Amino acid sequence: MSKITKLLVADKINEEGLKPLRKYFQIEVRTGLTDEKLAEIIGDYEVIITRSSTALPERIIANASKLKTIARAGIGVDNIDIEAATARNIAVVNAPKGNARVTAEHTIGLMFSLMRHIPQANNELKQGIWAKSKYTGSQVFGKTLGIVGFGNVGKEVFRMANGLGMKVVVCEPYTKLSKNVSKMTFEELLKVSDAITFHVPLTYLTNSMLNLYTLKLCKKEVYIINCSRGGVVDEKAVFQALKQGQIAGLAIDVFTKEPPIDKRLLDLPNVIATPHIGGSTYESQKQSISEAVTAILQLKEGNVPSNLLNPQVFKKIRQRRLVGGFDTVIFDCDSTLSAIEGIDELAGLVGKKEAVAKLTRLAMEGKIKYVDAFEKRLALTKPKKQDLEKIGRLYMDNLLEDAKGVLEALKFLGKEIYIVSGSYTPALTFFGRNLGIPDRNIFGNDLLFDEKGNYRTFIGGPLRRNHGKLQVIRQITGRRIMVGDAVTDLESKEVVDLFIGFGGVVKREIVEKNSELFLYCRSFAPILVMAAGFEGSVELLKSKYRKYVGKGLDLLSSQKHVKAEGKLRRKLNDYKKLAYL
Repeated sequence: MSKITKLLVADKINEEGLKPLRKYFQIEVRTGLTDEKLAEIIGDYEVIITRSSTALPERIIANASKLKTIARAGIGVDNIDIEAATARNIAVVNAPKGNARVTAEHTIGLMFSLMRHIPQANNELKQGIWAKSKYTGSQVFGKTLGIVGFGNVGKEVFRMANGLGMKVVVCEPYTKLSKNVSKMTFEELLKVSDAITFHVPLTYLTNSMLNLYTLKLCKKEVYIINCSRGGVVDEKAVFQALKQGQIAGLAIDVFTKEPPIDKRLLDLPNVIATPHIGGSTYESQKQSISEAVTAILQLKEGNVPSNLLNPQVFKKIRQRRLVGGFDTVIFDCDSTLSAIEGIDELAGLVGKKEAVAKLTRLAMEGKIKYVDAFEKRLALTKPKKQDLEKIGRLYMDNLLEDAKGVLEALKFLGKEIYIVSGSYTPALTFFGRNLGIPDRNIFGNDLLFDEKGNYRTFIGGPLRRNHGKLQVIRQITGRRIMVGDAVTDLESKEVVDLFIGFGGVVKREIVEKNSELFLYCRSFAPILVMAAGFEGSVELLKSKYRKYVGKGLDLLSSQKHVKAEGKLRRKLNDYKKLAYL
């Protein structure tokens, strides 16, 4: 009989939903724990279930010697240090769908209340005041709604707003958007939206993303709705904008501190607020705990749940067809599609090359975190918009020898091509457009510039582990190849069908060691053959792209140019037949 292990429930939840776990765990419900007490006892548990009241920072996770799973019975995970959990091989799951619909309903309800002055009119009517002419509102039909964040809640808001006849635009740096979604940068969205609603997690990227500067980019008398996290909106800046008439109205369900809250903000006549109840319905609370419990059981049984936030910790060997044709090829940019490192070239433009190179080296050696290196490099360079356009041109000038022809051949076969990079969006979009890659398939780091093109702030993008490249790539559909040269690219190995390490420009030992296929050459022809598969390669042999197939086959059969895992090497032998066609 298997050993019964301990599970801690640290916040108030619907305990009826825990029944499926009782077969496997000794469940202890201990709510209201202080940080000190939690740090003292957490080492006894294999699983912990939390909501928003319990924080799990690095100093507490460091004591979790037995912990295997952290389950958040809700969407937001800003109270959990995912990076610290990943470092200790602890799985983190949440309940992204449990309260998505009801939070979206609450958002739409707040928008109606805000634009039609419903709470204010109700209050005065209860006081005996018939203020019919005072509360003439604005209709939502035909208005432009800007949705910042396109996760489960953002998608529900999109669907509902479309049904109301609104024009909807979306800012989302991580998720691939369908063709019917109008994608914009944050800056573009601010400038065109009549109402803006936020549906993003609170991270260092999103903290105070609506602030004194970004508010100046908004339309005069814009409506602001926030049902995500309080810190996303700078309350002091919004307070001033409301008093000055820059914002027509504010509807909020979340606050920077809960409680207490800033009463000055609530006292303004054009502010309506609720006490963080956007996701609170009987139905959603049951569904959230059910989602979390299901994920715990899947992990217990050795399966990967769809709501696992750090799939790097899931080490079960997946059955993958390493050859046979793929639907999608995902490229990094720097030292892969292009022979240059954009950040080095940018540093050279502004006279900071030596300082930036030192930070990059420290990150590669693991002495500082990648995210810290990124922020410090950005603070040093402070790139102008025109600088990044120069980097885009440099990417094109240093394009790898046969990259353009190989990309054309991939498109000839109907393959989807993506760029997912830690570089900057203005440079990548310039580069991608010249290669015929649509903007919707390009994911980079978004920066905000003033009207003169000077750097103001970093908005977001596929940078941070557990919140960047991996989260973008896992949402791309079809059978996927990832081509990259860095550790942050290598992490996608857990979610793609084939990872190809590219050492044609810079050879990094950790990538070489852990890649299923590693290229020492500067050619992309082997990637084309792998993506095409046997049948696709036959089709290419009948086309003008024939030369790339021949070159790819020669390189794939050479141990000097290609390193392949034993199993993959054996499968590649089948491709030798193509030489006789």
